[in-house]
Amino acid sequence: MKIRSLSLSNFRKFRAPKTISGFTDGLNIVVEPNEAGKSTLLEALRATFFIRHSAKTELVRSFCPFGDDVAPKVAITFEIEGERWEIEKQFLKSPHIWLTGPPGRIESDAAEDKLQSLLGFEKGNNRGGDLETRGALGLLWVEQASALAVEAPGRLVRDNIRSALESEVGAVVGGRRFELVKARVEDSYAALRTPRSGRPTGRLAESEATLNSARERRAQSESLLQQYEQALTALDEARSSKRLIERDLADPEQAKRKLLLVEDLRTAETSQLRLASASARYAEAELVVLGADQQLQRIQAAVEAADDGGATLTKLDALLAEQQADFDKALAELNQLRLSLNDARSRRTEAEHLLTQARAISTQQLRRGGIMRARAQLAEVQRLEAELGAKATISDTNLPLDALEELNSLDRKVTEARALFAAGAVGLDIEVVGDHPVKIDGILAKSGHHDVVTRTEVSIGTVAKLVITPVNVGGRSAEANLRSAEEALASALTFHGVTSYGGAVTQSEHARAAQQETAAIKRQIEALCPGDIALGLPPGAAALKSWLSEIGGDEETAIQPPSEADLVTLEEAFNSMRDEELKAAAVLETTQARLHDTEKSLVKLKAERAAAESVVIVARERLQLLVQEKDRDAITTKLVTDREELARRAEAYEQAKASAAAFDAEKLRRSIANIDQSEKRAQEERIELVARIASLESTIASEGPKGLAGMAAEAREVEQAAAENYDRLRQEADMLELLRTTLRNAGEDASKTFLGPVTRRAARYVERILPGAGLTFNDEMGLVNIARGGIDEASGDLSRGTQEQLAVLTRLAFADLLIEKGAPVSLILDDPLVYSDDTRLETMTDILLEASERMQVVLLTCRSKAFRHVDANRISLRDL
Repeated sequence: MKIRSLSLSNFRKFRAPKTISGFTDGLNIVVEPNEAGKSTLLEALRATFFIRHSAKTELVRSFCPFGDDVAPKVAITFEIEGERWEIEKQFLKSPHIWLTGPPGRIESDAAEDKLQSLLGFEKGNNRGGDLETRGALGLLWVEQASALAVEAPGRLVRDNIRSALESEVGAVVGGRRFELVKARVEDSYAALRTPRSGRPTGRLAESEATLNSARERRAQSESLLQQYEQALTALDEARSSKRLIERDLADPEQAKRKLLLVEDLRTAETSQLRLASASARYAEAELVVLGADQQLQRIQAAVEAADDGGATLTKLDALLAEQQADFDKALAELNQLRLSLNDARSRRTEAEHLLTQARAISTQQLRRGGIMRARAQLAEVQRLEAELGAKATISDTNLPLDALEELNSLDRKVTEARALFAAGAVGLDIEVVGDHPVKIDGILAKSGHHDVVTRTEVSIGTVAKLVITPVNVGGRSAEANLRSAEEALASALTFHGVTSYGGAVTQSEHARAAQQETAAIKRQIEALCPGDIALGLPPGAAALKSWLSEIGGDEETAIQPPSEADLVTLEEAFNSMRDEELKAAAVLETTQARLHDTEKSLVKLKAERAAAESVVIVARERLQLLVQEKDRDAITTKLVTDREELARRAEAYEQAKASAAAFDAEKLRRSIANIDQSEKRAQEERIELVARIASLESTIASEGPKGLAGMAAEAREVEQAAAENYDRLRQEADMLELLRTTLRNAGEDASKTFLGPVTRRAARYVERILPGAGLTFNDEMGLVNIARGGIDEASGDLSRGTQEQLAVLTRLAFADLLIEKGAPVSLILDDPLVYSDDTRLETMTDILLEASERMQVVLLTCRSKAFRHVDANRISLRDL
């Protein structure tokens, strides 16, 4: 399929009519910025082909420009298998569709049906979410962001792919014929059981209902027969029970026993009345005696309380007098102690004043001595610092260890070169005579013989200079080596400012010794400046100099300080006076505490005496009232008479209790009640049995002539026939279920067979971005796993960029299979490859360019730079 032009008006942002043309067979790229309407073009294509013109869904209403009440219209020119077709579709207002092609112009629903057959899709729900019905173009026309997910193709695409691969895989199962057989089996199974839950339906459900109904009728017939037989048995049992109950009701012994029990109950009730009267008289006498006893006890308690209160009051008066005397004594002692404490404080204050004056004078004298010591320390520090400067100059001449090692190595090389040169040279003997000064190699030579084995300079005063070079039998190399070694040594000595290696060692030793002496001098300076906390002098030479510069050169006037003995005497006097003051204060505090305790005790005793006095007054008043109420002797005399009466009534009470104990009235009542209850229950059971016998006789009379045994046998025969029919249909359903399962398993195996070619075609593309990766498709032909390095990765766990690339590549693989089938195919990608890096973007564009040789490819993008390198037909909306 190839799109040639697209015209639209009143469609979302395109209010005015717009026509986009210039689409070629290969790769077409529409490059426009955001909000230019690229996604609207794809939506218009999908609406024209997949949404019916008469639809009025929410999606269709969204085609109108915002705020307008107009009729969206789209016209498209396209080619299929070389035939040119034109379609015009208008929505909402005066909706129509015109499809023009080789057969001529087709309109309305016929045009919709023709469009479905041309493009291979089915009627959808017109809401945009029915991707399963849109066929190949629904898979290959990818809207913005939809390519980010790796999705399985819809049912129509899978059927087309299987049909295209039947000849390749040689499979009988899995193709269209297999689907027809499978559908026929499913229909037959659905006539007996529901496909999902397997519950009976149709003929099997009717047979099961018939069987259940037959079972209910058989159970009902058997139940009626059983009830009839049980009624006969129950009738005999009821008649026997009735005869037994009537015999019990007519028993004369039971009536005689009841009369005896009634007479005993009357006697028992009379005894109970006499017992109650005797008990009441006894209780009355007991209360009178108890009242007299309690009255005597109250009088005795009042006498004892008055006596005890008087004794307590006398004791508290004695204690109160003693405590008051102690309090007065302690108060006088406290006043005397206060006078002593004031005198001790005065003496301590005077001693403290004298000690403070003496200490101030001593402190001034100590400060003057400290200043003099600090100045002496400063003079010594300055002398040591001068010496430190001299030592620092010497210590700076210290050569590093690597420099000494270098000089040692060069000196050793010179010695070795000289030895080699001397071993092969012809020695010369020079004799120095005369008074003229002669220097050999710059050193004044003494008179006598000198051996010359190397090149030697001989200076004779200022007259002449001789250069003597002995002939070396070993050739010139030893001499050259010696000269090179001497020059290297001379250069190094000059660089380090020394004349020889021995001089360098000596200089370094002197420098190290100077460094050690420098450290010792620094320690001496540090020891000389310890600081003085009393003077406010911090430690260190810098602090010493700063402190002396601040105090200046003025010295405080010398004052004769007190002697050490005088200070000790003043401190001892001060300490003695302070101790006396502390002792006096402690004694005063102890006395105050004791006086406070005495005062608290005195207050407590006074409170106790007042309470005791109140108790005594109350006790005496109560005693007086009790005595006034009744004389004690009269109460005692009456108590004796009351106790005699109590004894007589107690004897009468015991006699009545013994008489009442001979009969148990409650037990007699229970026995009589049991006899009455038994007779009442027997009468009720007799009445119930009479009614039951009448009911059973009526039931037997009505059910007997019906022939219940024959009805039960007939119901069992009907149930058996229904059961045989149900078993036959159930076996048929089981057979169909087995066949259904077998076909499903065969279909799954066939799906795996079809997945091989799909996987191989997709792998050709995936290999170019993921070399060596293995692909795994599920039964729905959806890519589920990528295997890399022996590790399986779910496609949903891959990066967004990789998912987007795989989504495009799998769609290309499906498109190739559909092209082989002859299905109309074109690829439209809205804003593709947004998450691809530069390398993969270049690979993906190469793959799309190759795919455009087999199908028309349209890319809608806002990234002109990303696709600038692609050789494609470019279409601009701004040029329209």
